Amino acid sequence: MKYSKLVMQVVVTVAAAVVAALTGDNLVSSVEWVNVAIAGVGAAAVFAGPNIPGAAYTKAILAALAAILMILVSAITDGLQTVEIIQMVIAAAGAVGVYAVPNRGQEVSYDDPGAVEQLG
Repeated sequence: MKYSKLVMQVVVTVAAAVVAALTGDNLVSSVEWVNVAIAGVGAAAVFAGPNIPGAAYTKAILAALAAILMILVSAITDGLQTVEIIQMVIAAAGAVGVYAVPNRGQEVSYDDPGAVEQLG
């Protein structure tokens, strides 16, 4: 599937929101919403990241950065709560999943003289 890395990151975003809503005190705090927003931006970054041979790890790095931002926000604001730890574990698993899913897309060889015209 061409968009499997994006789907992985969208699942992370939805799971972060569901966990925030259904775990702990059943209220979504502002920090939990920020974590959901970071996961959403991570999904957008994974979608926009290039899927080319020279940038094989870009999408995984972007997903990992989103997970790291979630950790930082939770640790800096009010300490780590159970819900936020679960959100971070989900984000980390999503980053590993984005890394594990092989790149799919249009195969273009740089040796092919018609490649520029195909991409044009």
